[in-house]
Amino acid sequence: MKSYPLRFNYEFSRVYRRGTYANGRHITVHVFRRPKRLKHNNSLVPADIIRVGFCANKKQLGAVGRNHARRLMREAYRRLEPGLSPGADIVITLRSAEVMPVYSDISSEMVRLMDKLGIYKQEKSGGGQVLD
Repeated sequence: MKSYPLRFNYEFSRVYRRGTYANGRHITVHVFRRPKRLKHNNSLVPADIIRVGFCANKKQLGAVGRNHARRLMREAYRRLEPGLSPGADIVITLRSAEVMPVYSDISSEMVRLMDKLGIYKQEKSGGGQVLD
């Protein structure tokens, strides 16, 4: 399944106002389940896609830190994207961080929060895959 970016301020605002959220130690995940007839620029938004946006706090991190945080969040999201249920708008925000969290913390927390919000379906397989 392919994800598309949230680009406009009103899309982010809709997710914040009308969606649900879950807080973690490093990130916050906001989810808005789109209605079937939602329009964007006078055209219907397909119900079988996921739209996602990534945010980082401007006050504590410089530009380099914000970009690094968004890259970490995008990579963690990309790995769990196949297990997500379609038809949602998602905003993932890095919480205030004085020290940049590592990828493994962000990834495990993202899985836990999305499972808590009910949009991540973990596949249970018999054999485990060994990664190099």
